[in-house]
Amino acid sequence: MACKNCQEENDHFPPKDNGEDSINYIPGVQSISTKDLMSYCVAAIDPTSFEYSTVFGAFEEVKKADFILHNTVHELESETLLALDQKQPNYSIGPINFYDYTKSTAVADSLFSKSDCTEWLNSKPPGSVLYVSFGSMVQSNKQIIEEIAHGLLLSKVNFIWIVRADIVSYDDADVLPTEFKNDIKEKGLIIPWCNQTEVLSNPAVGGFVTHCGWNSILESIWSGVPMICYPVTFDQPTNRKLVVDDWKIGINLCDGISVTREEVANKIKNLTSGETSNGLRYEIKKMRKILQDALKIDGSSERDFDKFLKDLKAKILA
Repeated sequence: MACKNCQEENDHFPPKDNGEDSINYIPGVQSISTKDLMSYCVAAIDPTSFEYSTVFGAFEEVKKADFILHNTVHELESETLLALDQKQPNYSIGPINFYDYTKSTAVADSLFSKSDCTEWLNSKPPGSVLYVSFGSMVQSNKQIIEEIAHGLLLSKVNFIWIVRADIVSYDDADVLPTEFKNDIKEKGLIIPWCNQTEVLSNPAVGGFVTHCGWNSILESIWSGVPMICYPVTFDQPTNRKLVVDDWKIGINLCDGISVTREEVANKIKNLTSGETSNGLRYEIKKMRKILQDALKIDGSSERDFDKFLKDLKAKILA
């Protein structure tokens, strides 16, 4: 709610005529375009909707928290974290997505049945596979799915594509173009779900087409895999800005209003080879080291977690 009120006071809510404007008054956030704000900050939301009750309910509840833990790394978002610290104690303890999957398989980490892609991936050259996934919740439309499908064919890249049964709607599971599965032959693997961390960490994977969910971004950085970004809703537009504009570890899938197969193919080629690809891979190697160093003994996330435990104990004993 604070985000909306702040924009209203500065005449930025809602954006006028679908235009763009720069916002430079949010503490801890450098100048940002209205197009890069979270979806619930730039559009009116039905107050009876699940989105409204979840998002703005969380905003109200967090004000009562004694401590706030963030799945991020201090070095990545230091200015924002320092600004938040002026209000409440904040601790960056990320990335929390990673553990040794070989140690325990007793507890499932997903509600979806996962396909094992290991054998298929191991049959492909290093860095030759593009992984395509829009997460577990985001829905698209059939036209966009078809353009991405044709773009993959035009690019001639090897790919794994997560096509959930509800990726377009709960009533339409047949979303791929006619004959697409036959056309891809051995170059493509279409599955409903997989262990994303294992796929991204496979040496055969060289790129990730993502909706810019925060977990996906951290997993991609951790694995050193640059991204092609297609944000849809919630925090994804803001995450895209970090990946593409600030950190330089990804590119946009679509620079205009609509997705076209020609642009999809072109962006895939830019990601997989040439000067743009080299620059992205150079930057993401640096980012990967930041994440890995944060989890080392005396790394920033380890220090913050130790400080949280100390502060929590003091709070309990007070």
